[in-house]
Amino acid sequence: MSVSSRLLESAALAALAFLAACSSPMGERMGQSLAVMRGFQSGEHAIPATVFEHARGIAILREGSGALVVGGAGGKGVYMQRAGFGWSAPVAIDTSSLSIGLQAGVQSRDIVIVFNTDDEVRTFLDDGVYGLAEAAAVAGPSKSDGKNAGGPVPATYYYIRNEGFFGGILVGGVLFSTNSKVDEGEYGKGVTIEEIVSGKVRKPAGQQVLEQSLN
Repeated sequence: MSVSSRLLESAALAALAFLAACSSPMGERMGQSLAVMRGFQSGEHAIPATVFEHARGIAILREGSGALVVGGAGGKGVYMQRAGFGWSAPVAIDTSSLSIGLQAGVQSRDIVIVFNTDDEVRTFLDDGVYGLAEAAAVAGPSKSDGKNAGGPVPATYYYIRNEGFFGGILVGGVLFSTNSKVDEGEYGKGVTIEEIVSGKVRKPAGQQVLEQSLN
């Protein structure tokens, strides 16, 4: 068997192991987050590995929305924080938002938010309300796009992929909330966010595959 065949077989086995672990609510979120990352990384404008290397935290979400003049959206995903040389176990996060503008359609979108500073991480976790428009956030660079290279690193990068039809300009914030029910179902009753992001809980089975998508 050739080296390339072995690598493909290993990747397939790893994916199967990950999918087998996705029977829990946290596992389902991780599987969805993996699909989000693969969607970004398989496109022409993939996120550079260096973006993740210097990140302090990352939120990966899939959100659905529908609107006619006034719009609303909701989604779910995971948040992971830099812990030592790797990533912490994931925290379950949910989103909801309200927007006003000239808009019509139904849309799903994938969102990746990369936090580059400890202050921005604290803002995301502590405040509960995090609006990309109000934050020190800019669209992140891609492998085929050299913008932001060599200059000061913004506090936050964001990446958004849209699916479906949608038109218009949105004005509004996004409410992020942690889902303690999902967290406790995975790590045990009474677990805190600080314990999860500081690396004090075991990582869910299959998380390695999600982490590999960040390399």
